[in-house]
Amino acid sequence: MNPSGVSSRAVSDSPALREHFRQALGADPVGAYRDWFRAQEELCGRGDAGLVRALADDLWELLPGLRFDAAEERARFFHNAAVFYGSPGPAADLGRAREAFAIALAHFARDDDGGWRARALHNMATALSNLGSTQEELAEAVGLFHEALSWRTVDREIARGVTLHNLGLARRRLAELDPDRAAEHLDASAAALREAVTIRERHGLAEGRALSERQLDGVRSLRERLRPGIAIERPDPEAR
Repeated sequence: MNPSGVSSRAVSDSPALREHFRQALGADPVGAYRDWFRAQEELCGRGDAGLVRALADDLWELLPGLRFDAAEERARFFHNAAVFYGSPGPAADLGRAREAFAIALAHFARDDDGGWRARALHNMATALSNLGSTQEELAEAVGLFHEALSWRTVDREIARGVTLHNLGLARRRLAELDPDRAAEHLDASAAALREAVTIRERHGLAEGRALSERQLDGVRSLRERLRPGIAIERPDPEAR
């Protein structure tokens, strides 16, 4: 691994790598974050969970004091950090993700043409779906996905398809956590996934369509053999 500006020697020296990114993030948060994120991906790939967590802790410690040129730049940075903390992995932390998303959403109080509020809502919902462990957290994720869909309309179908896919996965997990309403959740999951399949087919997104079709097949199978105590396998979400 050799992220931009990091020597091979520093890569093999955890304290040196941590100090490099502390200085780089302090000087240029936006530019340094790209290298920091690439380093995290490569560290995860080689199984260095301890260093992944240490770098994530360092970033969290630095976040309140980082300086940005504009409020929107700061909000986007906190959004991107929230996506990282809200993704499965050694540094996953739903509490941190929530705090960072809250800062981003406070700035993106309403959607503009760029759709940043809808993006933040979608990704916060995905974090809850990824890392949440209670019925309440998954129900919150479902609500956030629906709020994102109020902007991701048929006029923005590709983004809508991503949110519908993840909504389908969240409702499928709710069927596991809320067994008394499992049939209702699975029916809603199938409806969201069917619409995602239709959108992706219309736009020629073969890989995405196949992914949604596989998840839809799984939901249909569960619905057909629904019985008390059924074990519902957890699917993989998409981020956007």
